[in-house]
Amino acid sequence: MDREILESVGIDYAEAEERFSGSTELFEKFLEEMATMNVIAALQKALTDGDVINAFSVAHTLKGNFGNLSIKPLYNVITPLVEAVRSENMLEAQKLYIELEKEYEAVTEGIRKAIK
Repeated sequence: MDREILESVGIDYAEAEERFSGSTELFEKFLEEMATMNVIAALQKALTDGDVINAFSVAHTLKGNFGNLSIKPLYNVITPLVEAVRSENMLEAQKLYIELEKEYEAVTEGIRKAIK
């Protein structure tokens, strides 16, 4: 994968490399999976359905995943989204989801470019 492209979309490659104990293969495998699967679709459904419990569970899991992969733009949006759902402020969570969706598209597009 092209490290420069990944860094240009906000992935802290060095931090992730350290977190994965130098296993860039495993790190890049997880990035590739994230770019090919719509990992935020379940969150969108839960928010649309007003399912606070499921929305919190999915958002919290995504927060951990984005953090572990050192994807700063996604982590920076999902963190306040988790807090909005935790406080049952679904209107705020839906607004943040729109921002998350935009960032997610930019990051996954960058990952797909980096794979080539």
